[in-house]
Amino acid sequence: MDDSDDNRRTIAACEQCGSLYAALELSDDKIRPIGRRDGCRCGGTDFTAVDDSLSDLSLEDDSDE
Repeated sequence: MDDSDDNRRTIAACEQCGSLYAALELSDDKIRPIGRRDGCRCGGTDFTAVDDSLSDLSLEDDSDE
C-alpha cells in the first residue's frame, strides 16, 4: 500500500532564499519539502525542483588544488 505512487522525490530550492531541501514533487505539480510542513525556515512557501544541471557541483573540499 503505497500512497505516493504519483509523487517523486527530488531536491528543491526555496524561491525566496535558495535553501535546498529534500522534497516531494506531488502529482499536482506542487513541491513540498520533506519534514517542513510550514515551508522554508525563511518563511518562503514556493519551491522549484533542482534539475540535473547541478549534478556537476562537487561537495568535496577542493581547497588544496
